[in-house]
Amino acid sequence: MVEEPEASVRATQKNDDGRWYYVITMDGIEGSSVGPYDSEEEAVEAGRQKLVEDDVA
Repeated sequence: MVEEPEASVRATQKNDDGRWYYVITMDGIEGSSVGPYDSEEEAVEAGRQKLVEDDVA
C-alpha cells in the first residue's frame, strides 16, 4: 500500500518588502518561499494550485 504524502501550504510575509510568499511543507519538510504575491489569499491559493499541479492535493 502506498502512503500519500502529507502536505500543507502556508503564507508568510517578508518584512523587507511587505509581499506574500507561500511555503509548502511535505511530510514535515519545509520547502522554499515562492512568490511574491499581493495578498495572503493569493499566496495560499497559488500554493494549493501547485499541489494540484504536482498531483499531491
